Order: sequence, then C-alpha cells, then structure tokens
Amino acid sequence: MTSSPILLIVFNRPSHARAVFEKVRQTRPARLYVAVDGPRKHRPEDAALVQETIGIYDNIDWPCEVRRLIRKENLGCKMAVSSAISWFFENEERGIILEDDCLPDASFFPYCDHLLEKYQDTDSIMHINGVNFQDGNWRGSGTYYFSKICHVWGWASWRRAWQKYDINMSGLEEFFSQKLYLSVLNYKDSLQYWQPSFLRTKEGLIDTWDYQWVFSVWKNNGMSITPNVNLISNIGFDEMATHTQKHDPRVSKKPLTALKGEIKDPLLMIPDYDGDQYSFDKLFSYKNDFVSKVKRKLYSLTNSQ
Repeated sequence: MTSSPILLIVFNRPSHARAVFEKVRQTRPARLYVAVDGPRKHRPEDAALVQETIGIYDNIDWPCEVRRLIRKENLGCKMAVSSAISWFFENEERGIILEDDCLPDASFFPYCDHLLEKYQDTDSIMHINGVNFQDGNWRGSGTYYFSKICHVWGWASWRRAWQKYDINMSGLEEFFSQKLYLSVLNYKDSLQYWQPSFLRTKEGLIDTWDYQWVFSVWKNNGMSITPNVNLISNIGFDEMATHTQKHDPRVSKKPLTALKGEIKDPLLMIPDYDGDQYSFDKLFSYKNDFVSKVKRKLYSLTNSQ
C-alpha cells in the first residue's frame, strides 16, 4: 500500500489509462483523485473515448476516497493539466501525479512515500522524478541523486512547492538577459534548447504546462530528485499522443527496474551535473533524434487537445 494520495490525469486513451490504473489498484491508495479533460469539438470520436475512460474508475474495489474532476469541455494540455494539479494540492499537502501514459513500477510508490516524508519541509527540494535515463550509470552514493532536471513522466511533489507554480513565467526575460541561467544551465548546449522552449511557451506558441513548472523550480533555486533506476515506463508514444507520436526505443516503453531493499539517502544534497548532462544529451540535445519529437511540441499545435 501507499500512504500518499494519487492524482491520475487522463483524457481519451482508455487502454493506457486502464494499464496505469491496474498498477495503482495494486498499491491501494486511501485517496485517489481523477481529473479528466473534456472531448474536443472537432474530434467526434473523443466523446465515447472520454466516457470509456471515466468508466474505468467506477471499479474501485478497495477502501478508497475517490474525488473526480470531469471537464465538460476541452481545456487543452496547458490548462487541463495545470488546473488538475492545482485542484489536487488544494486538497492535499503532498502526493503523486501520474498521467495516463506513465506506467509505474510497484516500488515507485514506497519510493515517493519515503521522499515526500523526508523532504516535506526542505524548501529547496520541489520535485521527485520517477524516470531515469542514465542507462545504468549510478549517480552518487544513494538510491537517488539530486538534479536540476524535472521529468514529469510520473512524479511527486508538495503543496508548498506547487504554490510557486507560475503559469505566466514572470521573470523569464531577466533570467536570460542577466545570465541568471548560468546557475542552472551550466552544461554543454543547454541554452540553445531551454531558451527557445521557454520563450515560445510564454508567448503561447506551445500548449503545455510543464515548461512553466521547470522554470518555476529553477527561479526558486529548487532541485529535483531522480532515482538511480528507472521506475516509470512511458507507454504513450503512439498515434493517440499529443506531442510524442513516434516510438523511440531510447525513451519509449523503457524497461522498469524495481528498487530493492531500504532506500539509502545520498550523503550530499548537491545536483549531479554529470547526470544532468547525460539526460540532456539523450533527451534534449539538438544532436539527438529525440529532438524531432520535441520540435513538434515547440512548433505545432495541430494535435493539441
């Protein structure tokens, strides 16, 4: 069982949502939140798919308080996800967030329980990652390490951190013009990815919520935590996806590895920049083929919710 409440953010992919729900069912949370975006007017098939997805959560077969946020109209990625997380943290001090394509290993839940409790009052820790893209490279002396990169494929956080979420990205221009980014983006080629991504998000050219969260963490001098094994597999790289429609074996359906034994805390609470460089090179570098998927996120809104 998990002691943490869980938020499930879903839309029109019942097969994905059902797979993630089965993992959640096994951990039997006492409180479960379900946020469902509404069907798109120009996609007539959405109505039935959204209703099928909603029906998944009629089958709660353990003692559980269930709260639902079901949208009548489509809000899109930016507003649907960010408002769902705000709703969650209006009701909870801390918790776990899973979107419908983020399949967790069973050990992801006690990992989050441990870290949410341990760092409850540590303001500099704002985000707990579930994924690991280090290809077996172990970082530091603990079960997890500290990072400046926030991955949102299965994560956890606190109300105290989410209260600093700024969807308008205020201070972004100063962050770049005064070179304050150097305290964060001190690894090779990072500026040429993050600067246009952030600027286009602020200009409304990208329908997303997560770049705003990453910037909110950075501008508050926050850090994230990353496990030394991969605890989340993204099963959503397919034609139903909004931003990632082509399979990439380096990041899609990445094998899960269970955490075994007691969680060992690292000795030093300092970001591992070698780890961040490795993740950046794999996910965000313009030398990497994965960036073709990111470019669709940056430059195309045709498939947005």
